[in-house]
Amino acid sequence: MKKEHPVQVNGKENGKGNGQPRYLVLADEVQTMIEAGTLRPGDRIPSIRHLSERYRVSIPTVLHAYTVLEDRRLVEARPKSGFYVRARLSSGTEVPSFSRRIPSPKTLSRFAPLMALVDDVANPRLVPMGGANPSPALLPSEKLARITGAIARRQARAVVQYDPPPGCPALRREISRRSVEWGTYLPPEDFLLTNGATEALHLALRTVAKPGDTVMVESPIYYGILHLLSRLGLRTVAVPSSPREGLPIGAVRKVLEREKVAALIVIPNFSNPLGSLMPEAARAELVALAAQRQIPIIEDDIYGDLSHRGERPACLKSLDADGGVLLCGSFSKTLAPGYRAGYIAGGRWHREILEAKVALTFGGSPLPSLAIAEFLRNGGYDHHLRRLRATFREQILRMREAVAAAFPREAKISDPQGGFVLWIELARQVDSMVLFEKAREAGISIAPGHLFSPAAEFRNCIRLSCGHPRTPAMEKAVATLGELAKRMSG
Repeated sequence: MKKEHPVQVNGKENGKGNGQPRYLVLADEVQTMIEAGTLRPGDRIPSIRHLSERYRVSIPTVLHAYTVLEDRRLVEARPKSGFYVRARLSSGTEVPSFSRRIPSPKTLSRFAPLMALVDDVANPRLVPMGGANPSPALLPSEKLARITGAIARRQARAVVQYDPPPGCPALRREISRRSVEWGTYLPPEDFLLTNGATEALHLALRTVAKPGDTVMVESPIYYGILHLLSRLGLRTVAVPSSPREGLPIGAVRKVLEREKVAALIVIPNFSNPLGSLMPEAARAELVALAAQRQIPIIEDDIYGDLSHRGERPACLKSLDADGGVLLCGSFSKTLAPGYRAGYIAGGRWHREILEAKVALTFGGSPLPSLAIAEFLRNGGYDHHLRRLRATFREQILRMREAVAAAFPREAKISDPQGGFVLWIELARQVDSMVLFEKAREAGISIAPGHLFSPAAEFRNCIRLSCGHPRTPAMEKAVATLGELAKRMSG
């Protein structure tokens, strides 16, 4: 058998050393050439023997890589001819449009979450494309269970005690250590542990805004944030967001010139539901603009670790010179949603947030915090992230292709740069709430678009989660959704 050598990608050694199997490294290299246009639709890709010799890997390794590329719908095998770059349906698909109309503030008194969608998250009878949740199959469940069990046995008395704010020192130290990856360094004492990112957002809003105040948000925006704003008695002004670049600074500036805003909520890194990534220049301008007007920014960075390519983007917090950015995050999308391991770095409001936490829940649970801390320290979190990012990138790619093939031609599909959700804009006559009900009857969970707007806009849009591995049931579900959408499109 041929001895395997590290694959050289872009002049750098790759292979077991970075946690990626050689066949995946090779598949990613060919995919990069396809996406860059070096290999175009219809081109014959290098032969198996040629790649085997070029990268000094075995022929079975190359075959495995080409099988992955077939699964990604990037290449196709032609009998007695070799492998060719296939035409990508989604490459010519438009991304959803966005309005440039400057909105007026809205009350959220009538906003209510769709409890059926919340219930669907735990319903095993439905194909899970509604909730933005990673599949347990992609998470280090067994390793976390072993760590948790060992800590419970070793520290039996400690884990049944209260964990008062600011929370488990071990976990705050590990989060502090990771903050260097976010483009800054935040010491452990800057963090307060929370019950997921939702509580972090809740604490931030309770601290910087009071009932009746107006909070600026992106639109579309995660419906959980809108529900939280409504429960706190806050009004919103929703700025239309670009599917590629997120919050447009020009629109923000116009709103701030005419409205009194208590706070801004922004998801600069891979927003939910668009997956957009805010450019560096826009980030700097936003932070400077907010600082000039003394308006706090609440940054939701829950998807920051899930970039599809390249380095992890920095947080807005890395640009914060006066403590005006309140950074919220959690490990719910990368490690364990059920452990509810969230955090907030509240800047100059840290003490007030700590007091609000005491009033709200007093403290957290020490066992999950200690387990997450141990995993971050010794469990191979970076190795896990590399695999998770590659998996989500592949699942997004395959879902885009499947939607482009099954849905009406006029459907517009987002092209996220991170995370694992897709936003789909359908014909105007399609009512996504009706589609939601029909899909549910067919055993499929989706998220209707009107939930992502304080004014119930986007009624012809849906969000699909790609957080679960592709299965025959999911392929059938996408085909069913496409048929339903076609019938409703007329």
